[in-house]
Amino acid sequence: MSDNEAKTPETYFEDLDLSDDVLDALYDMRFERCTPVQAACIPPILEGHDVLGVAQTGTGKTAAYLLPLLTLLARDPHPADAVNCLVLAPTRELARQIDQALQGFAYYTNINAVAVYGGNDGVRYEQERRSLQAGADIVLATPGRLITHIQLGTLDLSRTTHLVLDEADRMLDMGFAEDILSIVKQMPKERQTILFSATMPPRIAELARTVMRDPVEIEIAVSKPAEHINQSVYLCREADKTLVLQHLFKQRPPERVILFASSKQKVKELAIVLHRKGYNARAMHSDLSQPERDEVMQLFRARQVDLLVATDIVARGIDIDDITMVINYDAPHDAEDYVHRIGRTARAGRAGAAVTLIGERDRYALQNIERTLDIKIPRAELPEGVQPPSGDARSADKSRRDGKGGRGGRHDRKRGGKGPSGDGRKQQPKTETPAQPKAEQQEGQPKPAKRRHRGGRKHRRGGAKAQGEQPAQPAQE
Repeated sequence: MSDNEAKTPETYFEDLDLSDDVLDALYDMRFERCTPVQAACIPPILEGHDVLGVAQTGTGKTAAYLLPLLTLLARDPHPADAVNCLVLAPTRELARQIDQALQGFAYYTNINAVAVYGGNDGVRYEQERRSLQAGADIVLATPGRLITHIQLGTLDLSRTTHLVLDEADRMLDMGFAEDILSIVKQMPKERQTILFSATMPPRIAELARTVMRDPVEIEIAVSKPAEHINQSVYLCREADKTLVLQHLFKQRPPERVILFASSKQKVKELAIVLHRKGYNARAMHSDLSQPERDEVMQLFRARQVDLLVATDIVARGIDIDDITMVINYDAPHDAEDYVHRIGRTARAGRAGAAVTLIGERDRYALQNIERTLDIKIPRAELPEGVQPPSGDARSADKSRRDGKGGRGGRHDRKRGGKGPSGDGRKQQPKTETPAQPKAEQQEGQPKPAKRRHRGGRKHRRGGAKAQGEQPAQPAQE
């Protein structure tokens, strides 16, 4: 296993050996420069190597594997009646995000894809069954739903030549280890395997040894919060957390805010309490049906909901670039979950705030997060009338002297004003462009000098699409 520490060179997509169809879609989306993980991963994937990528969310990893796989499927002969590429994701939300990105990247190709995940009715299941039996270039799936199709004999993976395990660490955390191994056993040994994980614990290394062959290992910013997230901690009593929330929202009315809680019951209760206090809040948790979850996310994306109260179900799957603040009502269980939660804000080069409320039961979790990440999160000054947890009076007094409202932790920006990974900007597509996958290309960077694209990509395509016809919308999930 070779180490390939990725740098941040000025790599353009057109410098890579991607197919013209893929480059045309990228040009229409105004994607020009690669993020570091894309520049490091695309070449070895195009060469057919197994790739083990260690990269946190928001670094562009979905495009890092979809773009070369679309190119390989377009170039290499493959059976039309087989599942040629399987992409596994831990949650429905992430599977949907990948599906949306794929529809944009594959807009000019003839690649067909099937999304397979739970939470749908019998009609959707029957559609999945027919599509799988007819064959698909790419199947996007969650492990549980895929196992169901395998057990019922509606899915054949014996000719699948490409396997992607996205957020493998999360899948193991959710108990999918045996399912993953069962799925891999259905596939030929001669295949290309791509595995992405936010961290590299021993169990991920063991999984890689089991399912991969001499992978190229690429490591990008492992489990470190983005530098421009303004982190702060309120040390308070559990009973006072709601008062701290009101203090926060009085200073800064909630808009594009995600509030994470430890359980779905607490999410339900918080959403009700906040709604009664006049805040435009909705709950997001696993007890909601898929149509209900879709409705909540659609309202939040459309800015008809200001405050999303959620469990960790959306920590990795949500794909919205302009979240202004993340609030941890309860401290996450470990540092990895903390990074993924607060990684919902300050995406695509933007600034953002992350506030964590630490009650009596959260102190050990805070110590673990700070020790693992080797950071000291600034303590914020408690609002008037709110007391510190029992035994924390001296710490709270020090936080009042040092905190000034918790605005510490501001880091100097490096790389001459570029974003956290030094990559290119994404502009809004014109009306005739493909559906935009929002999470994978960083924004907010100065636009590079105008480049001459191959043959003037925007005008190469004839017919209705080039003359303003709207692309097909993402399929209703």
